Amino acid sequence: FLELARAAGLAVLLRPGPAVNAELTSFGMPDHVLAEPDVQAVTARGTPVWLPSPPRAWPVPSYASTAFREHVTRWYRAVAAVVGPHLAPDGPVVALGVDNEARGFFRMGAFDHDYHPDALAWWREDSGHAEAPREWHADDAARCAAWVRWKERYLARALGAFGRVMDDAGLAGIARFHNLPGSELVHADVRGMQAAIGGPVGLDAYTRRGAFVDLARHAAALAGMATVPIAFEVGVGYAPWFPPLSAWNRGAGDPTRERDQLVRLLAGGVRGFNLFMAVERERFYGAAVSAEGVLEPHAAWIAPLVTALAEVDWPALRCARPVALVATRADERFGLATCLLDPITPLASEALGLGPGGASELGTDAGAVLARRWRTTVIAALDRARVAYAIVDEGASAAELSAYRVVICPTLERVDRALWAELAAATCTVIVGPGKPARDELDRPLATAGPRRTGKLQADALESDAGLAALAADLAELAGPADPAWRLEGAPSARSVAYANARGDVRVVIVTNDEAEPVMVELVVEAETETLRDPFDGVLTVSGGRVALRLPAHGARLLVVPTRP
Repeated sequence: FLELARAAGLAVLLRPGPAVNAELTSFGMPDHVLAEPDVQAVTARGTPVWLPSPPRAWPVPSYASTAFREHVTRWYRAVAAVVGPHLAPDGPVVALGVDNEARGFFRMGAFDHDYHPDALAWWREDSGHAEAPREWHADDAARCAAWVRWKERYLARALGAFGRVMDDAGLAGIARFHNLPGSELVHADVRGMQAAIGGPVGLDAYTRRGAFVDLARHAAALAGMATVPIAFEVGVGYAPWFPPLSAWNRGAGDPTRERDQLVRLLAGGVRGFNLFMAVERERFYGAAVSAEGVLEPHAAWIAPLVTALAEVDWPALRCARPVALVATRADERFGLATCLLDPITPLASEALGLGPGGASELGTDAGAVLARRWRTTVIAALDRARVAYAIVDEGASAAELSAYRVVICPTLERVDRALWAELAAATCTVIVGPGKPARDELDRPLATAGPRRTGKLQADALESDAGLAALAADLAELAGPADPAWRLEGAPSARSVAYANARGDVRVVIVTNDEAEPVMVELVVEAETETLRDPFDGVLTVSGGRVALRLPAHGARLLVVPTRP
């Protein structure tokens, strides 16, 4: 395979595992390894952790297990023996994936796992506690919250251990990456994972059209959290044991869903992508390329889009984002810890859409539900104000926060102690509230002074559309004057984002629609712009400094701006 890639002039991003998923049985890990008791992750009840994954359930490994990592070491050495001669710069292998979708094998209940003896040793090192909690106890809230936080750190530590094994096996010096499943990035320690592997942590996307609004939020988080925002899996096929994504759009086929999914990611700040499930095989359907190597008709959009992105040098373009929203986890950890259905994974409750608090709706911590509602409300206000924003994690430094004009950190009773100090040191305008935190991420008293240049979120933004509109107006004013060009007139559900090169010349404008119905809008363009080009629909003529656009339901359009002399 690598020799063929070299001959074809292709670069290779190789994922040696240990888990690769790829819809393989047991995610590609050998049965004889997973059958070893010393390898298996352990639940709070002392039983193996099973994952139902077609064609059968299987016991997942503990990433802290010394026995498992010994198997991984032998495997990486075998991979290195084959791959070593093909590493860049002389060979085609330019990057290595360190594991795949490390979210505890999607079993993310607070007290589900991992209670493997080696994992508990990691816990004692990290927390200083001798015993790990196995269920929620209100009178032991600090230790329970510390356990949920430790599980985030556990995954980062495991990925770092795999990276060091790669180095020792002879795979050092090659770029590294990791990809997370397409859900809330704020539930993962993206910063810690990136530091552990020494490379970017990206996002996967398999999204029905009606959930493109959520996808835009995930892309904004990727833009704010990833060292290089890359969507490592953008599905152009899907697993046959899940409901078809396109069929969920009013019960009919949707030939442009995959295209619009990718364009929505680009609008949110994704710099690079990998089209996944692109070549047909037995484990998924809907691939772009048949088993005979023929491009399928529904994938005709790929070539013109890639050509257009190469023409404008897409990775070099940038979008001004004056506002950052801090995705805090202090309250949400208590939502997970108090979940009444633990150990059922919160991914299941998120999929059920139980309410505005997401998975926290099944917890008994009111602050967790309210914290999630505030994050959603601020995003809705920014969207209404048509302000470009990024979502950053609570580990951001004062210097990183100060790069934005405005930083919004919704706060209630709790806040991460280190984040509170960084907000205090930031030189930008900081918006907090509606509550003044009095306790830290482990529910301990917080006496640290907060940020100085602050505004405060008002509670009525949650209570009425008028309150939301007032918040949107305030945020628009704080974000600063908008460029008179490349703005939209028409449907309030539509938004535009302009990407410019190093000279400041806008080369791409992406227009999106969050409504479930098609809308018509007008895009105001820069002076002297006579045409725009849609890679899929051809040239659009500008009239009177405007161009009329029809946007499909939850759709998107990418427009290339001609170069100036």
